[in-house]
Amino acid sequence: MQRIAAYLLERTNHLQWSDARKAEGERIRAVIERWLASKGAAPLVDGRGTYVAVDRSDASYRMVDAIDGERSWRMYELVEVTKEGRKFVTTVSVTVGHKSVVAFVTMEVGSVSTAITRIDVDPKCPGVVRDLLDELGPLYHGASRLRELSNVDGFDAGESLALEILTPERTVPFVVVSRVNGNPVLRGLDEKLARDLAGVANVYAVDEDASWALTDRLGKPFSCYDGAVRIYWPRLSSRDEPYRHPLWMATRLHGLEGDERLALERIRRQLRRTIMSASAASVVRPKEIDDIRGANARRELTELQAKAAILEETKAKATSLEEFRAIADSYAADNDQLRRDLSARDEEIERLRVEVQRLESEKQGLIFQLGQAKASANETAEVEPDAPEQDDERLPQPGEVRFYKKRYSSPSHDVFLRVGDCGHNSWQSTEKADKAKKGLARIIGAEYEWKSLQHCGSCTGGGMWKVRW
Repeated sequence: MQRIAAYLLERTNHLQWSDARKAEGERIRAVIERWLASKGAAPLVDGRGTYVAVDRSDASYRMVDAIDGERSWRMYELVEVTKEGRKFVTTVSVTVGHKSVVAFVTMEVGSVSTAITRIDVDPKCPGVVRDLLDELGPLYHGASRLRELSNVDGFDAGESLALEILTPERTVPFVVVSRVNGNPVLRGLDEKLARDLAGVANVYAVDEDASWALTDRLGKPFSCYDGAVRIYWPRLSSRDEPYRHPLWMATRLHGLEGDERLALERIRRQLRRTIMSASAASVVRPKEIDDIRGANARRELTELQAKAAILEETKAKATSLEEFRAIADSYAADNDQLRRDLSARDEEIERLRVEVQRLESEKQGLIFQLGQAKASANETAEVEPDAPEQDDERLPQPGEVRFYKKRYSSPSHDVFLRVGDCGHNSWQSTEKADKAKKGLARIIGAEYEWKSLQHCGSCTGGGMWKVRW
């Protein structure tokens, strides 16, 4: 089995008391069980049941519990096997820990019989993930809050988004969809991506002004504007490689297919695969799951051993043949039950051992895949990303004159765009204009001091500046 996606939805706020964590765990389990009911799940019998798969595959599920004092873990495992022998496994677990309550969701795909062959799959966000996000309020993945589609309008809002992108503690990718005249270049792309990537990425739709702010704060190589779409992975810095953060420009999106609907589906599929495969490799299973299960197994084994000791003690105290026979019969019955319990425990231990081996093998495979990802990107990408823009402007030379138009004003500096001469002859020297000087230093480079800086007295709408070196 190969993992194709993983989700971690965590709640920590207002859960300092064990009763609050227990109640939150019950809320999450209730959402999951309503989702199961919507799939036509039959009542469990001995921990197992069936449900109705969308494609009418053979579908079954099971539920497993473990308790360790105030901590608890419950897992729902759904298995679908198609007529062609392809197997899909979705696990949804709820862990009530010492400090938080976590929903952990994984999706895996494989075959019921052995064969060395490719398994093509187009992963989709499970409905239970969207249900949890919709019904439970703020949920987090590590330090990052998981959000629905966010519209970012205006320069100030764009600058705030840029600061979020640069936050070192960010733990989820941000997908930015730049709008033109209020809309993405492919109709509904922002809304569709937000639905597709719920729980594994935050999607932001930015207007032209916000795009300018991203360029100003992040730099041209990390820009996203004029209808482009970009993934910003966590831990972005100014020294980062721009190619690590894939960019699809508007011309690329328009040129995917002759039919806009087909183009929309292709780029959606590309982003789903890119981000979900990253989640499969990097989302870490909560450590408390294994702690709780291990403690639960040890407790059950201790109880079985104590019961066996009591039976042995009772046998030693028998004073008559009849009493001994009665005890022997009771002992035999209990011993049979003990053997069954121990056999079940041995099977569980063996299953866990096999699972550990599988996870270790999968980890090594993922490490190899990550190492090969850069080399094979062009082979695996269905829609190849575009090359990021470069800061390739020629350095100013002595005696050179350039013109810059003010576009926006941030609290600390003005934002400029290099333009041609406005044609006016009303240039005025200025002694102050600190924000303008800071903005020009950002775009030109603070180390390249100019000889003179003048402002056009005739231009309006932000102002024109003339810089001479």
